[in-house]
Amino acid sequence: MKRLGILFFVGFTVSLVSCEKCTRCSFTYDVTTIIQTVNGEEEQTTTITGFLSDTAGLTFREECLKKDEPETITQYYQAKKDTTVLDNFEFVCEPF
Repeated sequence: MKRLGILFFVGFTVSLVSCEKCTRCSFTYDVTTIIQTVNGEEEQTTTITGFLSDTAGLTFREECLKKDEPETITQYYQAKKDTTVLDNFEFVCEPF
């Protein structure tokens, strides 16, 4: 039992150390809608926040990298920003 506990502790410690850098990303953009009111037209702006996903529906929300692995999540969000037709598409990636 004692050996099992030590083995578990070593395995847990190695798993924590092996993940050097974790990054979480999200995007935002605004959608403006014209609404007809009694007093005429008014603009209503809604901010949309979300996460990118691939064609299979897998969400690219966070990524943990081991030493010497290239970061891909920030590049994926930057590629989306570079190719989107949205004027105010912004993304934030931060370590956690």
